[in-house]
Amino acid sequence: MGDTNAMHFGAGNAGSDDIDHVNHVGMAVRDLKAIATRFEELGFILTPFSPHSGAWKPGDKVQSLASGNRCIMFGDNYLEILASENPAAPAPRISNFLNRHQGAHIICFNTEKPEQVDQRLRANGVSTSGVIPLQREIDTPDGVKTAKFQRVQFAPNESPEGYIQAARHLTPEYIYQPRYTAHPNGSEMLRDTYLVTDDVERFADKYARYLSRPARQENGVTVFEFREGSRLLLITSEQARKLLPGSLIPPPPCIAAVSFVTRDLQGQRERLGRLALPFAEVDGRLVLPAEETGGLAFVFEQSRG
Repeated sequence: MGDTNAMHFGAGNAGSDDIDHVNHVGMAVRDLKAIATRFEELGFILTPFSPHSGAWKPGDKVQSLASGNRCIMFGDNYLEILASENPAAPAPRISNFLNRHQGAHIICFNTEKPEQVDQRLRANGVSTSGVIPLQREIDTPDGVKTAKFQRVQFAPNESPEGYIQAARHLTPEYIYQPRYTAHPNGSEMLRDTYLVTDDVERFADKYARYLSRPARQENGVTVFEFREGSRLLLITSEQARKLLPGSLIPPPPCIAAVSFVTRDLQGQRERLGRLALPFAEVDGRLVLPAEETGGLAFVFEQSRG
């Protein structure tokens, strides 16, 4: 996917700057302990478990959501691994995700202007949740602190691919702690999010409205690019089979994979070999199938720096 052609498509207010990168991708899992162990084997550091609290509607009281997460953190984005706080009493949202499939169900874009995002979407005919508060308790070197967010969900009833939203971090210093970002495998950022759809043109138009920017074409793949380097890729099922060989793909539309930029791709190749994990190599990238990583394929690529 290194070559680019200049084709752009998708409407949207390309001048708006209220969304600036992919903040995180969220995956739901049944056995958080087992998945966390696998990710640590892959050379990632994970944050401690953090329970969620929030509201479902603007103005509602913040309350426990019966779920929580552990995260793979980078400098300005992360992979969120969600699970029920008490597996014996599953959180409704986690159950809904898992009833579809284990794996990724959330794409959250970063915004510093959630009210503007909300107003822009509504003005362009996109329904939203409104601006809703969310918080979770975070372990910090100075003790437990409450991280707070504001989020806007996009087209809640028209997004079969997952829970698509934008969020503002009100307390980023609690989330992006340096002690959790120095991964033994050399990974430095979550770069690409792979969304599989067999109606790419419609999804390109839809996400152009969501993101207020046009897509471009790169070797036949539809790409939304952000200035911090993260990207959203729209691919067909056929393209998924080529780019993610050997990986189980949930029924589209779905979030099928994420890629990590690492400064030591050869070291990661050797790590996968020591673990005797099956992986493919595509265009210089290592592809670990979703069956090995909780339902979301992992792609590793060498950093360009």
